[in-house]
Amino acid sequence: MDGGPIAPGNFTPDQYRPSGITGDLPPRHHGRRKPHSDASCRRVAACATRDRICFYHFGGALFGTSTVSNALRGSSSVTLKPGSNVQAYTDRINQLVAEQIPAIGTSIRMRPGSVRGLILSNSPSRADVDVMLQGANTDILEQAGAEVLAALESQATLASYEPDAAPPQPEVQIRPDWQRAAALGLSAEAIGSTIQTALDGSVPTQLQRGDRLVDIRVQLEPQTIQRAAQLRSIPLFTSTRQPVQLGDLATITSGDAPGEIQRINQRQVLILEGNLVEGASLSDALSEVNQIIAGLELPAGVSLLPSSAAETNRQIQLALQLLGGMAAFLVFVVMAVQYNSLIDPLVIMLTVPLALAGGILGLFVTQTAIGATVIVGAVLLVGIVVNNAIIMVELANQIRERDRLSYRAAILEAAPLRLRPILMTTITTVLGLFPLALGIGEGSEFLQPLGIVVFSGLSLATVLTLFIIPCFYTLLHELGTPRTKRPRPVVVEEELPTKVLR
Repeated sequence: MDGGPIAPGNFTPDQYRPSGITGDLPPRHHGRRKPHSDASCRRVAACATRDRICFYHFGGALFGTSTVSNALRGSSSVTLKPGSNVQAYTDRINQLVAEQIPAIGTSIRMRPGSVRGLILSNSPSRADVDVMLQGANTDILEQAGAEVLAALESQATLASYEPDAAPPQPEVQIRPDWQRAAALGLSAEAIGSTIQTALDGSVPTQLQRGDRLVDIRVQLEPQTIQRAAQLRSIPLFTSTRQPVQLGDLATITSGDAPGEIQRINQRQVLILEGNLVEGASLSDALSEVNQIIAGLELPAGVSLLPSSAAETNRQIQLALQLLGGMAAFLVFVVMAVQYNSLIDPLVIMLTVPLALAGGILGLFVTQTAIGATVIVGAVLLVGIVVNNAIIMVELANQIRERDRLSYRAAILEAAPLRLRPILMTTITTVLGLFPLALGIGEGSEFLQPLGIVVFSGLSLATVLTLFIIPCFYTLLHELGTPRTKRPRPVVVEEELPTKVLR
């Protein structure tokens, strides 16, 4: 989906990211061991932590109080110095990792950290761009996802893509013969409880010591079960308390378990997520994705779902039109009630297109994407920019009623008198917004688009208001007032001073 023809679209500014970068190392095959993941993480951290603070952990992931155990995954979190360009640093480290670290069978990716609790779209992925494939057959869906991912990695230049779900993980699969187990009086709960006790132990009771309870854990000797074949010797007790080995009534094999099962509307999907590179806009990245996928032939039974990021981007651009129009309408209604006329509010509202043109010009010059902060700035601009025209039109009406002048004479007299107040209020507002438009200070990147819109829109609208509003004030009043009702100018004849001759 394309954005506007002048300014691209984005949810939030690219720079509005926390000063943290994470890198996950999920292997693409289960032959990797934990020491290999440790070594890879340490090499990535060595590339990424020059004069920076780094925290890395292996064997899973941490998020708040949640812990995910996975011996084949590690991650590193890097805190940058204040004022660092997060996106540029991420792109540079990804390039160094690709050039200097051999990652055969391992996926290494570094990305800017996300703001906890900040939800930018309805996408199931937290990345900037999402590509969703839907299919009924899991194998065909994974094959189509691999083809699309390979095409995006080789052709996409505006974003880097990777699977959103965790890769398949190796596991030992135990498949009991349920008919024989039922004949022996063994249930699934009994078999599972015995296997759990053999591997991790169980807590059948507790021992009280003073004012606290201590768990009593029953487990096998350490190093008893180290291989999948040793699971066959785990003893099970039938309903008649006769021992039987697990291998006598179950098949034990090695296989892969899906790391994550993703569904949308009860249909299985495969999601690819993409993070924008520095300077790229969401609208251009979505157009690039659609162009690349259009050149692929997806397998039968696999379809491409509409992008949630594209839908959110479209809603943001529609919200700009809706909220801007609603703000302009409310301002017009309030002024129409106050003036008891439609001509003066219409003259004043002509400053709104001038201000929006200035805001769009500022976005175009600075190459700033249209996002949520731009919408807020546009609504704010509509309420601010009409003030200059209000004080000029109000004074012209007062002069016209007081001196019985024509509309042209009244505005010609009011405009010079209101020049200084208009310039004073505008200059103070513009100078106050100038640091925000430049993005000076930590965290100012989030509100920088708002500052750019209001700064450029108010500056251009003020300059044009001083020339265009008097013209439209005269023109619309002369067109809307019949000639018989137009006030005639009153000519006051002054007596010439007389000179007394002595």
